[in-house]
Amino acid sequence: MEKENILELRNVTKTFGDFVAVDSVDFKLQAGEIHAILGENGAGKSTLMNLIYGLYQPSAGRIYVTDREGWQRRLQAKSPRDAIVSGIGMVHQHFMLIENLTVAENIALSLGQMRANTTGNVFTNGSDKKSWRKFVFKKEEAIRITQALSEQFGLTVDPTALVRTLSVGLKQRVEILKALAVDARILILDEPTAVLSPQEVEGFFTILRNLQADGRAIIFISHKMKEVLSISDRITVLRRGKKVYLGPTGEMTARELAREMIGSDWTENIDDNVIEQKHDIFGPSEVERSTDTHIEGEAPDSVLQLENLTVLGSRDEISVSDVSMETRRGEIVGIAGVDGNGQRELAEAIMGLRHHASGTIRILGADLHGTKAVRQRGVGYIPEDRQTTGIIASFSVTENLLLNVTHLERTARWNILNETKKQGIAEQLIADYDIRPPIADIPAAALSGGNQQKVVLAREISLHPDLLIAVNPTRGLDVNAARYVHENLLAQRDQGKSVLLISTELDEVLLLSDRLFVMSRGKLIEATTKRNDIEAIGLLMTGETDTI
Repeated sequence: MEKENILELRNVTKTFGDFVAVDSVDFKLQAGEIHAILGENGAGKSTLMNLIYGLYQPSAGRIYVTDREGWQRRLQAKSPRDAIVSGIGMVHQHFMLIENLTVAENIALSLGQMRANTTGNVFTNGSDKKSWRKFVFKKEEAIRITQALSEQFGLTVDPTALVRTLSVGLKQRVEILKALAVDARILILDEPTAVLSPQEVEGFFTILRNLQADGRAIIFISHKMKEVLSISDRITVLRRGKKVYLGPTGEMTARELAREMIGSDWTENIDDNVIEQKHDIFGPSEVERSTDTHIEGEAPDSVLQLENLTVLGSRDEISVSDVSMETRRGEIVGIAGVDGNGQRELAEAIMGLRHHASGTIRILGADLHGTKAVRQRGVGYIPEDRQTTGIIASFSVTENLLLNVTHLERTARWNILNETKKQGIAEQLIADYDIRPPIADIPAAALSGGNQQKVVLAREISLHPDLLIAVNPTRGLDVNAARYVHENLLAQRDQGKSVLLISTELDEVLLLSDRLFVMSRGKLIEATTKRNDIEAIGLLMTGETDTI
């Protein structure tokens, strides 16, 4: 017996000027199913979800939702509040949180939206402004609700912490709790496992199956093919705004699904022979140094040296505790770990963005102070959160591509930017890194998340830095784009550069790293000898060192 459709999209189209982001898409979500959405970055996945959630309105077509009484009605959601009251919750890839409020206050606001709209009629766009007066939460009540949700769903987070002090992974937990707090019947999850250890992914899938058994419908967006094949009931594939495939999970193999996504074959294995050297815009690094100029006692190929490094977090807690490590030329050093264990603070301290309480940081033998000095020493940086620290959304693609002191110095003469050279560099980088749409003067905010990340990658990798620090460089990227990033990281290594890869994607760290570390509770543990023991590494990531 076929399940009832709880959500239905009929010939939905969304355009932005002349650009068609979603092109006449039909989509049906059944009650109690987990439905995966696959597609490359820019395929229209996020736009489609934003249409369902009321952040965008369709340019054409209609959306229907089955209400709690079993009636199918047209949904004309003008805002997420309308979607929430109709039973739709969403965990965004780019978080919708108020940074200066606490975790509990953000969850209380989500519940407040539900309360405020219960007297309105989402299907007729009715509203009752007086209902906002009902939105009153005591601080203690908000904390209690947050703690109860955290315990119920196994998503631990401090209710009193300010959101702006949290790591990306912890912010994602808050978003998941927000969606669960409003008892959503339809739950949209955008890359929900990006920051979880293998054990936590298994536990999270148990939660999803429990929600499914409770009759809730889940839209699961992920670039992890194994996860999609493991958790979903049906799969829809989008390509360039069009639906190109719909079928039950298991009907197609991972390779066949990837072919539908990108229109060609794809393999999860990286072939070093296919690494393509892109157009060299700037030539070799200016920080090329002879191996016989090294400091006494330092290995000739040493690039980064950390000795007894301790770094404080935003609330003066110890985030990095007595860490010592070294990276060398011609290798990728990987650091795995569940987000929120000091990885962000470690990267920021190396980059000169955060003061370290004790210990030393040396880059190519120099003890540097300040981000500009670190950059000029030949260090590239791919930060974990592209939207807050990777790009300036209101700046054009060209401006973001050149948003680096080294880029600016190389495109300026007498402190005046050469517009012709600037435009030429931008156009070349857009072509080399396949940034879509290939328009240099549009704001970066108009790009999808994956293409925003490509802007960051293009800016940092094109300078051929002696040390490249990459923090979650493939977060939110599709399989083809992620492979492209991996090839560039391997190319850096093969060119004799040093790469420090900090990632919550364990498969990524295992695949690329020559040496492997795990970071847990601020401590750094070498795990190179355990790289074939996933269970042991997972235990290290969760701090269970005594059981190994």
